[in-house]
Amino acid sequence: MFQKEYWERKALDERRSPDHPVVRQYAASKIEKIRRYVSLGTGTRLLDVGCGNGFFSKPFSQICDTVGVDFSEKMLAQNPLPRKLLMDAGRLCFQDFAFDVVFCHALLHHVENMERVLKEMKRVSRKYVVVLEPNRNNPLMFLFSTLVPEERKAMEFSLDFLKGKMTVAGLRVTAAFSHGTTVPNKTPVFLLPLAKLLDFNHPLGMTNILIAER
Repeated sequence: MFQKEYWERKALDERRSPDHPVVRQYAASKIEKIRRYVSLGTGTRLLDVGCGNGFFSKPFSQICDTVGVDFSEKMLAQNPLPRKLLMDAGRLCFQDFAFDVVFCHALLHHVENMERVLKEMKRVSRKYVVVLEPNRNNPLMFLFSTLVPEERKAMEFSLDFLKGKMTVAGLRVTAAFSHGTTVPNKTPVFLLPLAKLLDFNHPLGMTNILIAER
């Protein structure tokens, strides 16, 4: 319940939009990496699980056929995606193999049952499951996870930890790496040129990116 309240809180009214330059750079650099392993195009059906206010939903919708789901009414109201549904990530109301790609960003450390969510993502995917989560090995990310109760599960989220969870869910991880220094809601705009230069793969990258096949 406390996670539900966290994502309905008043402070989220000031959350950056998908059109904010820092958010655009953050998402674009990740999508560029993903496209090296996953074919995305106008015929691709993609599900954004825990889509929030659209950090990734919007850029994905400009590439492929995108549907978003989230359990926060506040976040969905801010998401510009035309097709978005209020839904529990652990009980996805879609048929098996409904999407070519099932994607989530910063979702798993907020759910009660990560294994169930991953299995649901696998069930509705025809081929790919893509997971982006905070990198516990980044000192700033680890500190943030320590200080904020709703973020605390991310303190375990190393690449190996996430690989293990995805393998248990029956997924075959084909690529896994840590990436970037940009933080979508915190990086100041004036630091964006420097952040762009540092948006590459390295062990202390802010974001873990894992690509798997069913």
